Amino acid sequence: MNTYDMIIVGAGVSGLSMAHYCETRGLKTLLLEQTDRMGGALHSYRMGGSGDPFWIDLGAHSGFNSYGNLLAILEDCRLLDQLVKKQRAAFKLLVGGQLKSIPGQLNYLELLTSLPRLFTRKKAGQSVAAYYSAIAGQSNYRQVFGPAFNAVICQPADDFPAELLFRVKPRRKEVSRSFTLPGGLQTIADALASNPGLTCLTGQEVCAVSQAGDVFLLVTAAGQHYAGEYLTLATPVSSASQLLAELLPEVAALLAQIRTAKVESLGVIAPKAALRLPPLGGVIAVDDDFFSAVSRDTVPHPDYRGFTFHFRPGRGAREAKLDQICRLLGIRPQELADVCERDNRLPVLTVGHSGLIDEVNQRLQGQRLALTGNYFSGVSIEECVSRSHLEFSRLFAPR
Repeated sequence: MNTYDMIIVGAGVSGLSMAHYCETRGLKTLLLEQTDRMGGALHSYRMGGSGDPFWIDLGAHSGFNSYGNLLAILEDCRLLDQLVKKQRAAFKLLVGGQLKSIPGQLNYLELLTSLPRLFTRKKAGQSVAAYYSAIAGQSNYRQVFGPAFNAVICQPADDFPAELLFRVKPRRKEVSRSFTLPGGLQTIADALASNPGLTCLTGQEVCAVSQAGDVFLLVTAAGQHYAGEYLTLATPVSSASQLLAELLPEVAALLAQIRTAKVESLGVIAPKAALRLPPLGGVIAVDDDFFSAVSRDTVPHPDYRGFTFHFRPGRGAREAKLDQICRLLGIRPQELADVCERDNRLPVLTVGHSGLIDEVNQRLQGQRLALTGNYFSGVSIEECVSRSHLEFSRLFAPR
């Protein structure tokens, strides 16, 4: 049985970014992924497969010039000159079955009387609902801001920690404010998985983790055994908790406190000529079965348009969702060129989450095991990459 310098479980953006950092240090690294594809939420569905297919993203949709750690990786992979600038396109609110402009739904008198609290109210220890309803007004939060925040994190945002929702980061002015890549954001995953110093195996469900002396031992559901001097768990939080139940039970118990939410994403591609709907960035549902619909109109194509709808869990069968989508788009189901779907699971973060993570980090000190993922400081791509960077530095910083 070969022993690796590092074994990483989970090949989403968190695991792939950790693999990149390991590869740059020359570590013999093994990446194990339970599913049949690399990338996790970096999931670009490509209609037609090879060549120059039309694509839509089913998970994350954009990179931003404030994503410093991600951009550094793209620079290392020589992808920075391939970034595709996303064009500006307005989001609309879906209110009572009608698409409305966001400014037109605001109560400006309430906004003006509430906004001065922005300069005195602190985010720390506040939920999104408590903080933003105070600075925008109750009705503005209920009709506009709340639904918009639900759309951002694809789950009810009321109890989400306000301090984790938006954080100011330095921007790289030479990079487009919002970008993607040819072939969608999965281009990033494809590039990272192809690093020559990395061994990537899919279809590997790790079911047990133990430690023998200075070596971590992993066993898969199919009976394969792997050994590594260092271990990174880049899995969903529930999986990390289960795998650590015997190895680090106190950490496992802390992670078990973090709930997850399911998001059912359904993507549709339609001939451009079949749609009368004007170009738009997406749709925010105020009170509907889906959180948001994100359009590919920001990267125009001469023949097709695409939309990814992020549904609340358990809101009907696939056919019912397609009927709802087609009514909104003004198209018949048989006119669609293609349909794709993906289920995502996201952590449910609540007020006090930072304190829980501080406890986790304290218990990881001195361990040759790293934890990374979207359940530490936020669900964005950059937060995942930043956590991997932080954990890599903890393990391998000069002492």
